[in-house]
Formats: sequence, C-alpha cells, structure tokens
Amino acid sequence: MADTGKRVGQALRTLAHKAVSPVLRHIPRDREWLYPFFLAGNLVSEVEEREIPGLPPALDGFTVAYASDVHFGPYFTSNQAAALAARLAAFHADLVVLGGDYGDNHANSIRFFNSILPFPSGQRVLAVVGNHDYGLAGEPMDPLYSAMREKNVVPLVNEAYILLKNGVSVAVLGPDDVKVGKPDYQALASAARGAGFTRFIPHSPDALPDAEEAGLKYDLALCGHTHGGQITLFGRSLHSSSRFGDMFRCGWYERGDARALVSCGVGTSILPMRWGTNAQIHKVTLRAKAEG
Repeated sequence: MADTGKRVGQALRTLAHKAVSPVLRHIPRDREWLYPFFLAGNLVSEVEEREIPGLPPALDGFTVAYASDVHFGPYFTSNQAAALAARLAAFHADLVVLGGDYGDNHANSIRFFNSILPFPSGQRVLAVVGNHDYGLAGEPMDPLYSAMREKNVVPLVNEAYILLKNGVSVAVLGPDDVKVGKPDYQALASAARGAGFTRFIPHSPDALPDAEEAGLKYDLALCGHTHGGQITLFGRSLHSSSRFGDMFRCGWYERGDARALVSCGVGTSILPMRWGTNAQIHKVTLRAKAEG
C-alpha cells in the first residue's frame, strides 16, 4: 500500500513537471523584476566565522564547505551543476560536505554527479543521501554511490569518516535519510566514541531530535532539506517539508552545547521560485571559544 501511494505521488509529480516545466524552465533568472525566479537563480556564498563550544583549540580555523538540495533536473542544468562543484572546490576548505537531494529524482541525482568534474584528489568530500535521491522500493542505490566515488566523493550511509587534524580526531557521522531510509544512530554513536570533535551531517534536521534521543552526541550538525521554506511570508513557510514545521526552517540553532546549521539549499522543488529565502552554499570557519 505504501509503495502504491509512492508510485501515485511520483506519477502526479511527473505529470506536473511535464505540464509546467517546459514553460517555467525558460523564464530568465537574471532579471530582478522577475524577483521570485531571480532569487531562485541567484546562488549566494555565505562565508562566515562561527564560534563552536567544545571546539578543541587545535581545530581553530578549520573550514567546512557545505551545499545541499541541488535538485538537478528541469530547473537546474548541467552547466549550473559544474559551476556549483567548481565554486565548492574553490573554497579550498578542509572538508566539503554534500547534504543530499542531488536531483529531483533518483535518476537525476546520478546525472548530477555525471555532470561535474571530479573534486581534487587531495580534497576531502563527504556526502549523505536525501529523500529525493532514492528511487522506488527495491531500486538499487549502488549506481548513485558509484557516480559519487568517480568524482572523488565519499558517500556515507550510516557510516562514520574519521579524519585527523593537528593531532585531533574528528568524526563525521553520515546517517541514512530520516524520511525514506533507515538511520542507525546507535551505530554512529559507537563509531564516534573517543573522537575529539564530532560532526553530524544528516540530510534533514528532522533527524536531530531522533539522534539525540538515541544518545548520539555531536558538536556540530550540518543539515538541509527545508529549503528555508522556499516560499515564505513574514518569515513563515507557506509549506514546510519538515515534520516539525518551521522549528528548523533555516539558520543556526543551539542544541544544548552543540550548534546546528540548517541551509536554505541550492535548488528548488516543484517550482523554480523563492520568496524570502536565498539559494545558498556555505563556507564556515570554525572558531574555538575564547578563554575568559
């Protein structure tokens, strides 16, 4: 029954795309008077420094680049995909994190990675999957993971990646998608045990309460999925993709001693329009809390 509902939903989305995308995909994104389309097409680089409680002094100045929710498809082209990857690589960050939903469907998620140049071999690029990266029930995910690896991207699905920086071990925890996958937070918590600093990179912030309830401890979380609401009025989403509504709409959040960033994402869903939210990628320089 659930699979039937998913097939019906996918068929309706496909029909809607076929009906409206031939028109909307040709609307210019560089005309400010077409403001909702201009806002969706104007990708902003958010470059900032952020003090993170518990950050070891040896990691002061560690840089992280982050991008999520590309939604490669009718409204996001191969040229845009290549330019996005180049911008992320040009940050020269210590770590690049890709946050999932690379395409508007499974096939286009693979096409996104096929459209970009490989990241430099010396650059650490880690990726999780989002709900749109999955196909129908039983459809294999290995072609997507292979496409990632061909571009020097390491997929993490309920896996931890341990890196060493200035003698400090950093655990990067990538869960399966909370909406359509099967996250294993306890396995991730076990993998992070003993790390000097822990980054949690779920596609959706909806994973944060579940992970915390399961006992997973992290210092910094990077999330996407919400698009910042995509269309908002007076700071509120017309429709939220989160089960928590606007609780995690966008920006920085305090989760006890931890900090969480929820990005507005790169692309759009359903319509190539934004209002009240920027399309954005991030470069964050982590700073240790000043003594005294």
